[in-house]
Amino acid sequence: MVGYEALPREYRMKRSRMRAFLWAIALSMLGLLAVVLPPDDLSASVKAGILIAAAALMGWLFHATLRCSTVADLKAIHVRGMARRRRLAWEDIQDIRAEANPAAAMQSDAAGVLVHAYGRDGSKVLLPFLDDQHVNVERELGILLGAWEELRGADWAPSPAAAVAIDRRNARQQAVWAGLAAVMVGFIPLTVLALLPLFVDLPGWLESLLNPFTVLVLGSLLFFALTAITSYRKRLRND
Repeated sequence: MVGYEALPREYRMKRSRMRAFLWAIALSMLGLLAVVLPPDDLSASVKAGILIAAAALMGWLFHATLRCSTVADLKAIHVRGMARRRRLAWEDIQDIRAEANPAAAMQSDAAGVLVHAYGRDGSKVLLPFLDDQHVNVERELGILLGAWEELRGADWAPSPAAAVAIDRRNARQQAVWAGLAAVMVGFIPLTVLALLPLFVDLPGWLESLLNPFTVLVLGSLLFFALTAITSYRKRLRND
């Protein structure tokens, strides 16, 4: 079934990933125990305070993650995040898109494809657990798009202002990721440049200019800014 006949749909964390997440929290607590308990310069009350605070934080993180969900019914898409709930009525939704997750390039266990819904004001809302690690994204996206087209109302029309806001927000996000990628790629040549005065005789003014702070920090900022600005302008032109 495709469309509202397939509703309601509910998306939550899979049990296998839930267990893996719980193991990660447990191992983190064991690592913290190994670091906090041995030092003799910390009082017992300080150690207990650190461990209690860490346990409370980890417990809240696990509990809040388990409560996260995406539920689609005949009235709306209900999104429950770790700290906030959102209700997106079908008539207020401007689009529902599957998009590549830029973080997947840096995290081996991150989802490669995420699904977002866009509100009437162009706001971008992640739909938790509607990703390629939990569902068949193509199938579920087809169901939600079919339901949206049927339930949004005959008088629904796209908002030009929302379209502009969506394009600009996505362009900014892509620009940030492009800038970060440029910094990662440029780190090795910047490091080589920073170490150059150790192996090559340079004029005094050039040697002082090629100090590690100037090269690594300012160079990284320059890489980020130039790449981000170029990416942002290019994406807006293409859109």
